[in-house]
Amino acid sequence: MNDPLARGLDDVRRRFVPDDRLGVFDVRVEAGGAGLRALRGVTTSGPARDAVRRLATDAGLAADVRLLPDPALGDHVAAIATAAVAPLQAEPRVALSRASEVLHGESLVLLERDDAWLRVRARDGYHGWIHEGYVAVGTADWASDWETRAGVRSLGCELRCDDTRMRLPLGARLAARRDGTLETADGRRGQLVGGVVRPDAEARAEARLVAPTEWALRWFGGAPYAWGGRTEWGCDCSGLVQAVFAARGMPLPRDSDQQLAAGREVRLEPTGRGYEAGDLLFFAEQGRVGHVAIWAGAGRIVHSALSRGGVARDDLFGDSALALRLRDGLVGVRRPEP
Repeated sequence: MNDPLARGLDDVRRRFVPDDRLGVFDVRVEAGGAGLRALRGVTTSGPARDAVRRLATDAGLAADVRLLPDPALGDHVAAIATAAVAPLQAEPRVALSRASEVLHGESLVLLERDDAWLRVRARDGYHGWIHEGYVAVGTADWASDWETRAGVRSLGCELRCDDTRMRLPLGARLAARRDGTLETADGRRGQLVGGVVRPDAEARAEARLVAPTEWALRWFGGAPYAWGGRTEWGCDCSGLVQAVFAARGMPLPRDSDQQLAAGREVRLEPTGRGYEAGDLLFFAEQGRVGHVAIWAGAGRIVHSALSRGGVARDDLFGDSALALRLRDGLVGVRRPEP
């Protein structure tokens, strides 16, 4: 990176928006007419915007850097997922693999619009792009009203809405009506015809009655591995962990390296001594954390692993190639706390 301006922009990004999953810094040096250049783009960080403006001034350039959320959105600053599961993309292109997922009834903060694509911030702080076909858009008051009313959680349910059926994954949100029907995020009313729903408080209480690993196997057993997934229809390792602890009313970050900073540190012990059921074990390859599992006790872990085809219980101290690789890569243990 020989261009001083490019180096300057990279320094600003590293200082103010070091993790592009949790913020936006999309500023570039753009060429104009007669060889002139300008700094243009968007960011979610006010200090980053100010730093770019200073950088432009020092270089004698124009700066057009918008602070997100984009004022052009007007009053429509919120969205609610109306699909059963909505993919969250790193870029506004459907062909890319998903970075995460948004479940039915979950709310989002709108940051900007690019034709049919919306840049959003999810409840767990994750930033990404979602297609408008998966959501409804409205005001902050509209979203707040839904958040207040949507006090029912799906534990894998199926609704009949008029002449159609709708399946919803674990964790999807619904609103209970006085007439006994359930309201979906897009305003339809349906009857429960399969599966289970529970009020939030009741669902959390039920989850806390069993160990996290038992809850994971009960509801996610057989789920295939799916990068970016968060549901029993497919999940990755950190998506499984996030879902299991969310069910207990304990929000965790989305990715394994982020989860490593959550909770209380537990001393690494080659034999597992001192670990408690529900502790999170983190594994790294080439110095980077990329896998997380839940400790079940007696050397057992529950995780979603591609090499196992999805969610499975394994013996960390066994002699399989997977166990050997995991033991060699264990770099941290954390105990989630309310």
